[in-house]
Amino acid sequence: MDLAGLKAWLAAYKRAWEGQDADGFVKLFTRDCEYRDTPFIEPVPGREFHAFWQALAKIQQDNHIEFDILALPSAERAIVNWRAASTRKGTTERREGDGIFVLTFAPDGRCADVREWQHWRPAGAPLEKRAFTWENS
Repeated sequence: MDLAGLKAWLAAYKRAWEGQDADGFVKLFTRDCEYRDTPFIEPVPGREFHAFWQALAKIQQDNHIEFDILALPSAERAIVNWRAASTRKGTTERREGDGIFVLTFAPDGRCADVREWQHWRPAGAPLEKRAFTWENS
């Protein structure tokens, strides 16, 4: 996977996610791919991607996603930051997300493994503030 190939793959992912196109989405991945959208969850196996994305399409609408390529350390691996927004179907609840993909590609250009770290919040919500206290003993 070179830079042009990665950009084309990300553009196809964008079209599939924004268009809620489960068929288009499945074509981007190998059948034995594993998709982990958080590090502490069992991966979704490639053979279940179609049902996985159809289920998401039932609860999401007005999807939008953008990507920044952070690194392409080898022909098989890419690290990408994504920013997205989506509305829960049947509501006006707009959410925005930010995440990192670590993608591993097969020689044919399809993704063979996805590791993702993602965070979502209500759109426009203020940043969370953490309070730290230091105590002297």
